[in-house]
Amino acid sequence: MLGVFGVSCQKKPMAQNQPRCVRLNLKNEPATLDPRKGGDVISSHMHFLLFEGLVRLNADNSISPAQAKSFEISEDGLVYTFFMREALWSNGTVVTAYDFEKSWKDILDPAFPSVCAFLLYPIKNAEAAKRGRVGLDEIGIVAKDDKTLVVTLEKPTPYFLDLISFCVFFPVSREVDKTHPDWAYNASEHFVSNGPFILKEWKHNNEIVALRNPTYWDSSRVRPDQIHFSMIDNEMTALQMFESGELDMIGEPLSPLPIDALSTLKQKCKVQRHPIGGTTMIAFNVDKLPFNNPKIRKAFAYAIDREMIVNNITQMGEIPALNAVPPVLKNNRNVAFYKDADTKVAKVLLEEGMEELGIDRGAFKDAIYYYSTSDVNHKIAQALQQQWHKALGVQIQIENIEHKVLMDKMVKRNYHFAQNLWVAQYNDQMSILERFKFKTNAKNYANWENPEYIALLEESFYVNGSKRAEILERAEGIFLNEMPICPIYHQEDAFIVQPYLSDVAISPIGDLVFEKLTLNEGNRVR
Repeated sequence: MLGVFGVSCQKKPMAQNQPRCVRLNLKNEPATLDPRKGGDVISSHMHFLLFEGLVRLNADNSISPAQAKSFEISEDGLVYTFFMREALWSNGTVVTAYDFEKSWKDILDPAFPSVCAFLLYPIKNAEAAKRGRVGLDEIGIVAKDDKTLVVTLEKPTPYFLDLISFCVFFPVSREVDKTHPDWAYNASEHFVSNGPFILKEWKHNNEIVALRNPTYWDSSRVRPDQIHFSMIDNEMTALQMFESGELDMIGEPLSPLPIDALSTLKQKCKVQRHPIGGTTMIAFNVDKLPFNNPKIRKAFAYAIDREMIVNNITQMGEIPALNAVPPVLKNNRNVAFYKDADTKVAKVLLEEGMEELGIDRGAFKDAIYYYSTSDVNHKIAQALQQQWHKALGVQIQIENIEHKVLMDKMVKRNYHFAQNLWVAQYNDQMSILERFKFKTNAKNYANWENPEYIALLEESFYVNGSKRAEILERAEGIFLNEMPICPIYHQEDAFIVQPYLSDVAISPIGDLVFEKLTLNEGNRVR
């Protein structure tokens, strides 16, 4: 199968005067194309493709106005006033401040299904409304008129502009949502968006086709005419499609490269790497025996040889995660809170934890380690199974399941421990830390809560600079001392592109900037 690599990255002539169609691959089906209901990584990519919010996060970490042409911030940092630009929905109607108000308040309706409602909690009365304690009209989100949106916060939030650049804050057309509430399930005339692209086709679990949005306010910035997404979950099949010229780019953030081919690919092609605010980690359910004991959780974490995993399995120079927050979210500060492969301490902690619980190693035989289906996840799970057996003398079961099934288990806390990738939803370390502030957060898969941790996160809102960084690092230390989540390595998106595709840009939170992708004519066969 590796014999095809000899023609890797060769330039090929392309027919002239054809639509500029970029061909990509998704590792799985997006869970939803409604940005209000998003939460999984693949859905987020599609939301960034099709929709746009008030502001935009750029690849250089800066924030630019988007659907808002400008904004003002009050002196006390509590009131943000956004002034809308002349922008249209893809059906030709005007995008208004009322669309944003309605979309954000929908998320905060107690009856509305959104796993990311907590992201809106910095807004005044947002959390109280979601919990049913106040009405939606008491939330600090008010459209003064078509062109003016005023947002009032509970407390100063230094990262608020970064926060609202995330796709959960993207609007949907309130008119279409009212008249056709099932608009987001399929491609149709009722699928209305306001981003760089519009949805042309969606063959579930097969392909998605997006076309350049002619009504987009900044259409001159959009380079491809079309983007075609295959949905191939087999990494080697995707690589073969790339080699035969059927795909223009493969790899993260959309789908992984095949592990067994990495060494050859690095010889034949230029494998590009981009560090992002993401971490491959293990979530422990702290309410289920035997992981209801922090010493046992720490024993499993300390016993992991992360250097072996990144050197021999992932092979992309990832940073072994000896902390919870990816360095790119901390100005590249990389502080270790524990040692890698500290098997001596791990053994002691395991014995102490088992004694406290009154159990022996037999208690671990029924604890299944879940992970989503992929080559790299399978190899990591196998390595961890072997490392834990060697270092701790425990035998655990591993089981791969579909990603949707895994996420359902984790959200419902129906698991013992599981491997997953978390990626920051906005460009600040609070994007990681706040997930574990309260048990009620759907993304707090561990179901962990700590009063001192909560107090430190609250304190961080009222300070800036080095003082804020110091407080958040203390909170991170508390988190890792109890180890509800065990980080393995910090993510680097690794991908390869055809020589005729350029301007591949990835945001700090790992989203591909689709509208910048550039096909260089004359170097490609259709």
